[in-house]
Amino acid sequence: MESHREREPVNAFTCELEDWFHILDTDRAPAMEDWSRLPLCAEKNVDRLLQLLEDNEARATFFCLGWMAERMPGLVRRCQEAGHEIGSHGYGHLLSYTVGSDVFLQDAIRSKKILEDITGQEVIGFRSPGFAVKNNNRWVFDVVAEAGYRYDASVFPAQHGHGGLCEADPAPHVIKTKGGSLIEIPSSTIKLWGRSVCLFGGGYLRISPLPLIRWGIRRLHREGRPLVVYVHPREFDPSHPRLPLKWRRRFKCYVNLRSTWPKLKWLCEHYRFTTMKTLAADLEPARQASPADTKGLEGPRQRVTVVDVTKRSPVSRQVHSN
Repeated sequence: MESHREREPVNAFTCELEDWFHILDTDRAPAMEDWSRLPLCAEKNVDRLLQLLEDNEARATFFCLGWMAERMPGLVRRCQEAGHEIGSHGYGHLLSYTVGSDVFLQDAIRSKKILEDITGQEVIGFRSPGFAVKNNNRWVFDVVAEAGYRYDASVFPAQHGHGGLCEADPAPHVIKTKGGSLIEIPSSTIKLWGRSVCLFGGGYLRISPLPLIRWGIRRLHREGRPLVVYVHPREFDPSHPRLPLKWRRRFKCYVNLRSTWPKLKWLCEHYRFTTMKTLAADLEPARQASPADTKGLEGPRQRVTVVDVTKRSPVSRQVHSN
């Protein structure tokens, strides 16, 4: 008889490889020129996570800051050698809309090169720090495509402190940019009392009680959508150093840190997890297809949303997907 884990949709586990002081949009965080003087705590936490993933035969995507990778290339290689995907989180943990498209492009290219030099493999996935894509900076998709990535994971299809595209398709889809088509794999959200909410990553995971998380996963799967979990190494390390944040940010960043590890352990024990690259592979035929060449693709037809950010209007096409 099939087990629950064998029947469920494929899910993705993601970790953003950054450190305890990489907190956005606050004057209490250290400037980049001061980072090298601070102790780094991420390595021991990521090693712990690698063991949890191995114990449960799970695979993950590590979206790495280029700055971190320069300082711990061995950790990046250990993640890769354990069968996990290496993706990019940019180099300097920049908020896209504060630096502009030119600086953000160079940052994305720099990170990609560093990670590829370390791993010897192409890096195809990108996640913007802070999920910082809003209606007024959709140029992020153009930048990600121009930098040479094939999929993006920057969309948060709900309200968010640094971004949020509430009207975005919450399922994986294809985005048409000036530099070509890009696969988008948004963070997982569900409708709760008429509003899109996230229960599956960061502070949302820490605050949400386990029964609510379990209910949300069942709802995602009923809708045919994968679960995408995201976590930062500091979030399962209650002993990590603290920044002197104001009370509201302090609550968002540090509440319920002790709850994270038991929830991650429960998730890995009850659900199958793979890489974002594996999820993106299902949409690769749609990314490559144009209206003139979809007939040549083999496989069953399914409806795929293609969002044309060059015209800012979503369209749907029938494409073949294996």
